[in-house]
Amino acid sequence: MSLLNTWKAQSAESRQTYTVLLALSVLGVISHLVPHSAGMSTVGAIGMMAAALLPRHLLPVPVLLSIVAFDLINGTYQIAAMAFVYLAHLAAAWSLTPVLSPAKKKISLPSFGGAAVLSAVVFYAVSNATPIALGFYPNTVEGWMACYLAGLPFLLKGVLANVIFGGVAFTGIWLARKVANGDVARLTSSQ
Repeated sequence: MSLLNTWKAQSAESRQTYTVLLALSVLGVISHLVPHSAGMSTVGAIGMMAAALLPRHLLPVPVLLSIVAFDLINGTYQIAAMAFVYLAHLAAAWSLTPVLSPAKKKISLPSFGGAAVLSAVVFYAVSNATPIALGFYPNTVEGWMACYLAGLPFLLKGVLANVIFGGVAFTGIWLARKVANGDVARLTSSQ
């Protein structure tokens, strides 16, 4: 059976899921490759979108593709550090499934804001264990406190990045759905 016949045989819902998966993956790779300062990454927003639009078993795909493509193009680093960062991104995205699951038909502003903060906090909590594991900070209470205090600016940048990039993405989806439903005339005439 050819690839085209297989695609046609899939249900419309399944095709839509894989179209969203492909779109998020491409968007994730391209947006993460755009130069950005440390902590102002689009990966958190891609994780938010994946949690909101994809079944749980497909959620890691766009997140992993985004960071793997970046690391392959810009260079890899110590494997233990990479493992913590990859795990942190996946944990952040998976933590959002109760807040942004596809079962929820509508995403409210409070759930979006909560997801933006939750994603950044989970990433911060997991990824900041990296410097301790690599011996940059002593494995003591003081060392852990110093490490996590030093990471606070990155936590704040992560929340800001999730709000900005996630806000743009969710607004884009909302507008696209309005256009698809023919609600554009109502949007423009109400002004």
